[in-house]
Amino acid sequence: MKDFIRTGILVAGIGFVVAAGVISATAEDSKEAIIKARQDFMKAQGEDVKAISDYAKGQSNQAAALAAANDLITRGPKIPALFVPGTSSADFPGKSNAKPELWAEMDKAKAAWSTLQAGELKLVEVVKSGDQKAVGAELGAMGKAGCGSCHAAYRIKPS
Repeated sequence: MKDFIRTGILVAGIGFVVAAGVISATAEDSKEAIIKARQDFMKAQGEDVKAISDYAKGQSNQAAALAAANDLITRGPKIPALFVPGTSSADFPGKSNAKPELWAEMDKAKAAWSTLQAGELKLVEVVKSGDQKAVGAELGAMGKAGCGSCHAAYRIKPS
């Protein structure tokens, strides 16, 4: 009977260790998926910025720039959810470009995201005006005060 109980405890213990490993691997896979989603999201924002920049340079049309600007507005509120704790460059070296300081200074990061959102709203209005020179100036201002402020402080430049 003692051997039966001992074997049962051993099997249960092994099962627990295996299950913990699976859960840990699943959590790590999930965080890697979050990093990839964040990177894909930022690339899509970059494509929107390029479409607006092309319009400002006379290389595209107003409709494409307006669609891109509206897409930025739609994306803006989703940014904070992409920065899940445990997905920094310290947690995933070579995979994540987000500096760990972002989570320590989340209030500052959220302020930058709010500034970005305000810039995107203004950008839409400037694109609607049809003034390509003003679009270029507003895009530059938004990039510096919005995207740039967060990237300068909280992003490792990819190599």
